Amino acid sequence: MKAILFGATGKTGIEICKELERQSIPFTSFVRTGSEKKLPNKETSFINGDVMNPTEVKKAIFSDLFTDVIVALGSKDLKGSGIRTIGTQNIIDSIHEKGKYSKLHVISALGVRESWKQLKWHMKLLAKLFIGSTMKDHHTQETAVVQSGLDYHILRPVELKDGDAQGNVHVQNEGFLPSSVIQRADVAQYLVNSMIEGKQGVSGICNN
Repeated sequence: MKAILFGATGKTGIEICKELERQSIPFTSFVRTGSEKKLPNKETSFINGDVMNPTEVKKAIFSDLFTDVIVALGSKDLKGSGIRTIGTQNIIDSIHEKGKYSKLHVISALGVRESWKQLKWHMKLLAKLFIGSTMKDHHTQETAVVQSGLDYHILRPVELKDGDAQGNVHVQNEGFLPSSVIQRADVAQYLVNSMIEGKQGVSGICNN
């Protein structure tokens, strides 16, 4: 097992780095030039590049025989940069061009696509008012993943919080979830454990 992580220097990406290291899974981080200083372990293997640049993404995907590709892309720009959709499509295209098997593990959000009905009315209102562009980006990102023909696992966490892992992740793909928050560290643990177990499909997750 060997992974490449896109979005490694975001808050969730950093937690995924820590968890991969904790479970001794070899991985490479794909980061913008200069962002490698944000990695939690200075000895982490990394490749510099821009996920919006298909040539640089292809170079990273072709650099090793990665069994797993983790996508934790995000942006502070709420106006909609399209980084999740464009970056993920570049990754998918590179995997197909390489012709080698790699499974996708993608951090999305509860409320995307058919999980919209799992949001309570006030959460739907907040999503429409404040993060509509982000949700649209996640929607088109998920669509690209589902239609890619690759094996995939999409994680749909509720609101992400900083702090230590609670160690209790509830998974539910129908109806309202029992909690509206989850620690980023718990998302990271669930993702890596699911990767090891070979889990596929979609998982709506929160802290129990």
